[in-house]
Amino acid sequence: MGAWHSIEDWIERGKDAGAFLFILIFWQGKFPYWYSTKRRTWLTIPLPLLVPFKLLTVLYHELGHAVIGMLTIWYKELRYGVPKGGERGRIEFIMIDRYEGGLTKFGGDTEPIYSLTLPAGYVGSCLIGCWFLLTGFDAKWSKFGAITLFLLTSFAIFVCFFVKAKSGIINNWHYMLSYIYRWTMCNSEKADRSMRRHQYRKDRRNEKARYKHNNEDGPTEIDLHASQDLIIGCSLLVGTLLCLAWVWDDSMWLRFIMLFMGLLSALYAVWDIVLDGIKYAKVARSDVTYMAEEHNRRVKNHNKLNPERRQKRQRSIRFYAFIWLLTKTDMIILVFVLAYFVFTKNKVEQAVESREFLPAKLHYGPSDLEYDAKYAAGRFQDGMSKLVDTDAS
Repeated sequence: MGAWHSIEDWIERGKDAGAFLFILIFWQGKFPYWYSTKRRTWLTIPLPLLVPFKLLTVLYHELGHAVIGMLTIWYKELRYGVPKGGERGRIEFIMIDRYEGGLTKFGGDTEPIYSLTLPAGYVGSCLIGCWFLLTGFDAKWSKFGAITLFLLTSFAIFVCFFVKAKSGIINNWHYMLSYIYRWTMCNSEKADRSMRRHQYRKDRRNEKARYKHNNEDGPTEIDLHASQDLIIGCSLLVGTLLCLAWVWDDSMWLRFIMLFMGLLSALYAVWDIVLDGIKYAKVARSDVTYMAEEHNRRVKNHNKLNPERRQKRQRSIRFYAFIWLLTKTDMIILVFVLAYFVFTKNKVEQAVESREFLPAKLHYGPSDLEYDAKYAAGRFQDGMSKLVDTDAS
């Protein structure tokens, strides 16, 4: 079957094991090169190869929060109106930090419906990853997945512009210059001067801020805004890989790009649950934590308002984490099962079929041979039919 041929091809060329191994090795952005028996740990060098892909995955996660949150805010304002003398609900900022974490902060006097907004990030990132994974089992369908990735990234860039995304290069230009002066030109005087300019401009920008994170000395929403040039840079890198894979060998290599993107997105969603909801459940403040708190708050209110009814039970953070983990794992397994039964063409048939939709410039060799053979056989059959008809007449 087609999906089985894709899986066979994936395994034969080492893509399956290679993709898992590549993601596993470079997940933390470090490459292990030696094991220290004295420290009993691996010595590593920084090599953040997966960072652009993981940042986009985090962006899609936060985009789920932002979209569902704003929809629920608009619903509440349309139904109940804006509180008298209050401000309309809005997205204060969307943050994607260097540690591949994210945060979507809402402002105004109309809050989103958190019971829908909080799980939207997990649901969105997992569905996106599963869709990419599914489309990666067929050459023609991988084009649909690539177009979806392009549209989704464009929409994410638009949303970040909508919430006043910043330019990391412009806002940190003097900060970067200070490092260049200090470590490249060994000029500490110019380095200190650039750092003072950076701090001065930062303070001037933050005078207009309406929100400070955690405390009065914490970063403002201007500091926390997603860096637009970073998002565009990651998008351009992924887009370049997609374009190269699209035009080569009837887009057969595009399957592997989409499989890799889907696998990374799905695994990232699962790993996020494992870390925040299970391993560090007692100390982490994550979506699972807030979901558990929101549910337990609703349970408390229900039990308080209905003492005569059966009292509902509050659940721990790990309980919700395990539910989400099982849900995501089942979705990934379902994708593999669905792909096995849906895609029934082999590699050559996939290459020929992919020419029906935005064909690639360079064709897959075996598919050309099969096409030429079928064309020659058809011409030979037509010629023999005409010869027989002529002899009969």
